[in-house]
Amino acid sequence: MKQSNDELNQCYSQAPKWICRGLFLLLSLTMAYVVTRETYNFAHLVPHRGLKNIGVPYHVVLWGEQHADVLLHFFGAMILTVLIFGSKLPFLKTRPLTVFILVSALCVGAEFFQLMIGRGVESSDLLLGILGSFMAYSAINNKK
Repeated sequence: MKQSNDELNQCYSQAPKWICRGLFLLLSLTMAYVVTRETYNFAHLVPHRGLKNIGVPYHVVLWGEQHADVLLHFFGAMILTVLIFGSKLPFLKTRPLTVFILVSALCVGAEFFQLMIGRGVESSDLLLGILGSFMAYSAINNKK
């Protein structure tokens, strides 16, 4: 019975790493889909009726739709950095600086890919992505 408990404890200790890997894969695929589209619009995902019912003014909803890109770049890079670090991928040696450099390079690569498909490079998107990754790097590096 003790051997069974040891195996179960070992499985539980590996769970956070595998959860991070799964979420990392899901987020990466979602980001790759959005980056490769010639245009994208999240307005159809916004629960307009629900926001109206709780009293959110329509002009606030429109402002949010127009500026959702800011949140996506900042928080997307931040979450991506945390998930890559938490997944403990062997080829990255899980150093916070390596993960920060990787995510920053992905942000730059995504913007230049968008330029190639005709969407253009926005310096604010690039800055927000790198800033989000840096914020996550700072939190991870201080905790480590």
